[in-house]
Amino acid sequence: MSVFEEPLELIPLPATHVRAWGESVVVYDQRCGETHVLQPPLTELFQVLQEGPMTPTALFEYLEQRYEAAEGELEDAMHAGLTQLRQHYLIQVAPESRSA
Repeated sequence: MSVFEEPLELIPLPATHVRAWGESVVVYDQRCGETHVLQPPLTELFQVLQEGPMTPTALFEYLEQRYEAAEGELEDAMHAGLTQLRQHYLIQVAPESRSA
């Protein structure tokens, strides 16, 4: 499995640290004391990853069903969103895929 196709998951967060606010999702990260305000379409990635680990391919297929956009634009937006979630240390490679 390519490193780019390993399932990604959200870091464990207490439910009380995640709030939907209009179209935004506000996440408090107790590890560093930062609060992150996620805007669409980043909120879509965050919310679907709350349901469980997904590969980038599965995430793209999910977004493709929800948005009408050129494939390249949608893929670029998804990768930018995943990069932002990584920069905030809110996602990680799912542990079960690391041992495979």
